[in-house]
Amino acid sequence: MCLPYSHAARGKATQYRSTLKQKKTDPALGQRLYDGLLGGIPELKDKRDLIVVPDGKLHLLPFSALVNAGQYVLTSRLVTVVPSGTVLNMLRHRSDQVIQEDLPYVGVAAWTSKAPQTTFLARISRAISGPERREFVALPESQHEVENIGTDLPKPSTILLGARATETNFKQLPLSQYNVIHLALHGYVDPEISDRSALVFAPENPARNDSLLQVREIRNLRLNADLVTLSACDTGVGPVGEEGVENIVNAFVEAGAQSVVSTLWELEDHATAQLMANFYEHLGRHEGKAEALRQAQLEMLMTGAPPYYWAGFQLDGEPSDSLFSETKSTNSSRSTR
Repeated sequence: MCLPYSHAARGKATQYRSTLKQKKTDPALGQRLYDGLLGGIPELKDKRDLIVVPDGKLHLLPFSALVNAGQYVLTSRLVTVVPSGTVLNMLRHRSDQVIQEDLPYVGVAAWTSKAPQTTFLARISRAISGPERREFVALPESQHEVENIGTDLPKPSTILLGARATETNFKQLPLSQYNVIHLALHGYVDPEISDRSALVFAPENPARNDSLLQVREIRNLRLNADLVTLSACDTGVGPVGEEGVENIVNAFVEAGAQSVVSTLWELEDHATAQLMANFYEHLGRHEGKAEALRQAQLEMLMTGAPPYYWAGFQLDGEPSDSLFSETKSTNSSRSTR
């Protein structure tokens, strides 16, 4: 369903998002947003799956964290997002034409290091305010994240870690042959010029690329991936133009991805790695992509974690397909480190 927004709804949505980003909750405001945006849709009473086409700034609102009758929407609904009904129709027809090759998974983690104490880990964020090298702190959990994911998916897998995780090495891979692309990196969002938003790879010496895989470059990749996971901050955020949101997610869809998992705010390294491990464990059980993400979020919710830790993740694009058939062969792993 396409959701337009009034000035009042925009203000409430911005306030609610700000509350969640501060690791707080506001059930009353969550209920008011639910009533205003979803409560008047009679068909929703008999439906479990909710595909949202958000208008304007509503693309920044995590609909799974809205509240109805004291419960988060996540507990009763499967929520996914698409830029438009036209895009959803295109993705569903494109999925019938995708020919899967024999390279199930590529994982990339550039900013790795030995893990410090857990109390410090909880404060590490996968966010930067601009493409400045001094801001690129290590993400100690990212290496474990991409390696652990590989154990839940069919083989062979390709893994780029640390100094090997450069933009050049990534672009030189046969990207059109991978079914799953997982990028555990720093992310940068340019609030004014969307084509400058980027994923940040490891520095190169000598430099063949600038280590910033920008939106304008992503559009030119040739992908056939069922799933691209952007395990980096703010990858679902971007300027709102006349044709909708301009962000990294939509660039990957244009490049050929069927579904993209992205984030609506800054991520904490440790919590992100745990949620991603649970997500891929469910995918390995042949659950649909959106349902696998929902189950991983529910598991974090059940620990008592506030929405900050789970509501920022969303799946854009085609939600229902499972990634691999149960008969998919498991060959030996191929890793690049």
